[in-house]
Amino acid sequence: MRVAAVIPAKGGVTGASLAVAHIMLGLLSRFRGKVDVTLVTSPEALNYPVFRRLREKGAKFALFRLSGLPSSFYWFFLGVLLLSLLRHGQFHVCHFSTPKALFYLWPFAKIVSHRIILSLEGYPPYELSDARPIQRMIGILAWRFSIELADHVAACSEWMRKVAVKDSGHAGKISTVHNPVDVERFAEAASKSNGHFRLLVVARLHRVKGVDLALRALRNLLDRNTRGVMLTIVGDGPERARLKKLARELELDEYVRFEGVRYDVEDFVKQADVVLVPSRYEPFGMVAAEAGAAGKPVVASKTGGLPEIVEDGVTGLLFETENVVMLAEKISQLLKSEEDRKFIGLNASKKIFACFSPEAAAEKMFRVYLYALRQ
Repeated sequence: MRVAAVIPAKGGVTGASLAVAHIMLGLLSRFRGKVDVTLVTSPEALNYPVFRRLREKGAKFALFRLSGLPSSFYWFFLGVLLLSLLRHGQFHVCHFSTPKALFYLWPFAKIVSHRIILSLEGYPPYELSDARPIQRMIGILAWRFSIELADHVAACSEWMRKVAVKDSGHAGKISTVHNPVDVERFAEAASKSNGHFRLLVVARLHRVKGVDLALRALRNLLDRNTRGVMLTIVGDGPERARLKKLARELELDEYVRFEGVRYDVEDFVKQADVVLVPSRYEPFGMVAAEAGAAGKPVVASKTGGLPEIVEDGVTGLLFETENVVMLAEKISQLLKSEEDRKFIGLNASKKIFACFSPEAAAEKMFRVYLYALRQ
């Protein structure tokens, strides 16, 4: 089976794009010799470890090297690059990592492939709530039209599938394929104590990720005379300046580190005692799964797809979304008991390896491909 994975990387790679890249990695591992993968992307993608591993596994790359172009030209030339692959014959499947990419490139994909598959990672009415009206309208229309245009849609969680079915009405063409985790990358979880209890947030610095809740929870812990707690925040985004200001206002400067965008996220996860996912909205929750793969306990909000990863009291702890006091209490519970941290971390590791490895996701996605081709 020949698969073309379209993963735009203008300015970097999103979590949605990384998820599709890991599915491609799983396909090449699980169906060695039966699946041929070509990635249509930009050179920026090669900064991420999974793309280098894909090359090692035998994936082909069609790279578009003019990422500095205005958006409309970027998409047009990316489509031309996709068309150029016809010289090797038609693909069975063209797999898009985002609705926006499918919306812009659908005519090209229709020519070069038999079936078009869309991975669905988010819901614009939530994600674009603070965008300008025209941007919000375009985002919602692109999302809805992409579901109409795709031959089949793979939602990143059961929560996401239900949202998409309710919005589109296409129950028969939307399946759940949970995002995979690069378990090999996160598996070695050994870390050395430096005398601090280390909390970690890895997120785009946007309001929906709830990083401000993590800062307020830390302030709550310190107000209870909790000592030795440090918070590291990995990521960047439009809220960075506001979050730094909030940290100063809460007098947290000596307890918080902002690390910005990093390509060695696994090193931070391995050094953490507890990983926080305080999102207000989260279709899946990749960071929760990555922490689980590293055997680290997670405290996550009870929203979106997170409860599909984090089973409260077994593979992590859940708190009511926006409830800062409850978040602080859950962190305190893990702080006080190393036994609980080890128990939850071990259970999380077992679940992630069984359910969220690239090979497990590839098995489901391969069935989606076959189903779409048979229709």
